[in-house]
Amino acid sequence: MTATGPLPDLSDQERRLIVLVAAGASHDQISADHEAAVDPGSVRSAIELLLAKTRTRTVLQLAAWASAHRIVTSPVHPSAALTIKPQLPPRLLQILQGWAAGRSTPELTADWGIAPSTMRTYTKTLLTQLGVDSQLQASVVGVLAGLTRLNDIEPAWPADPRGHDVEQHRRAP
Repeated sequence: MTATGPLPDLSDQERRLIVLVAAGASHDQISADHEAAVDPGSVRSAIELLLAKTRTRTVLQLAAWASAHRIVTSPVHPSAALTIKPQLPPRLLQILQGWAAGRSTPELTADWGIAPSTMRTYTKTLLTQLGVDSQLQASVVGVLAGLTRLNDIEPAWPADPRGHDVEQHRRAP
């Protein structure tokens, strides 16, 4: 399942929850955030509702989607990949694109028939080259740096979040 159509109407609390999820906040951090307004026992269901509302499959895809739609506008920590676009080998680009497309790391490992240890090495190398510390942040940086063009995955998603007019996209058919 992929996100299609116009940007859904999101409340301020839903936007805040997306930002927290993309930043890798724990359930405790999310429930403690007053802007997100999520009860401690409801964090998982609130995230699942967001996935359904945005038509994204995983939190990695949600982070990429939110970056493409300018809900998430920067990674948690500065990344050199946003100023100097790294030249990633094809396999690392495939991983980044797979995450943005909603594929989990185990699914990608199985798709390519590689050992989990090989995927761990690829993942570690990718995170290092992007200057991030998590797959979520890699999804954000991948979109913001132009390494992952989400409209190649789903044509309804904006190609370049930096030049994207959210209001225009919201009115799209």
